[in-house]
Amino acid sequence: MTGYESFINQIPNAIMNRVERHLFSNIALFKPRTYIAGKMFHSEDFHVILPSAPPPDTYINGKLHSFTNRRVVVFNPGDTILSTGEGAKKEYISLLIKKDAIQRIARDMGFSSDIRFLRLENPYSGEFMQAIGAFCREVEREERFPLMLDCMAVQIMTLLLREFSTNLNSIPEEASNSDNAIARSLDYIRTYFNSNISIQDICNEINMSPYHFIRSFKQKYGLTPYQYLIELRINKAKDILACGQHSVSETAILCGFVSVSHFSSTFKRKTGVSPLEYKKA
Repeated sequence: MTGYESFINQIPNAIMNRVERHLFSNIALFKPRTYIAGKMFHSEDFHVILPSAPPPDTYINGKLHSFTNRRVVVFNPGDTILSTGEGAKKEYISLLIKKDAIQRIARDMGFSSDIRFLRLENPYSGEFMQAIGAFCREVEREERFPLMLDCMAVQIMTLLLREFSTNLNSIPEEASNSDNAIARSLDYIRTYFNSNISIQDICNEINMSPYHFIRSFKQKYGLTPYQYLIELRINKAKDILACGQHSVSETAILCGFVSVSHFSSTFKRKTGVSPLEYKKA
């Protein structure tokens, strides 16, 4: 018994037989090739989805939700999920993380309450995706080391708790110290510059209204948050292109641009040359 049977048994055999899966004591990795429409699912554990493209519209706990791109989706234990995507063939990574395991990690971090993630969709850092990638590569090895996989699972759970909003870090902080809030916003932008972050995402983290945040940020740094984000992405792109190890399209993705054309036009506007010209220089 793996402890994941109650979830696996909800998936039709014809689909599950084609799903690559790796089951471990605290975490299970699935690589489906399609979303299942018209069937309600629920899990007793945390269910994390890393989509390669926006998932189809889905009812979560009875409420219809439309997803955006490049966000990690986190379902809490007991959430009901009903996809409307009729056989949407989109590969993605699905993780089941044992509730007890993530609770133990939370206690080690100094928390005592039961964990619940507050946001369905979450921006992610490069560090988080690197941890997921390393875990995926390790499970595909012919000779796997259980201790290595356990350590990687702990890293993934720790990053989930550290990066994504939970009921443990949602207590509003006093916003009287505006400089401190703006400094934290800068840390947030630097961490998630390669993700599809919004002004509202940042404001949720620092407990400040969008109007006050944008005004305070510009007063302190002379740029709007969006202007700062673009400058940061362009500077990161310069570093990547100078190394010569990534293509222009790969650089665009690594730096958080929604398309290669947007990246190329923005890069040329800021630097006077195209990304390809900069790479060849």
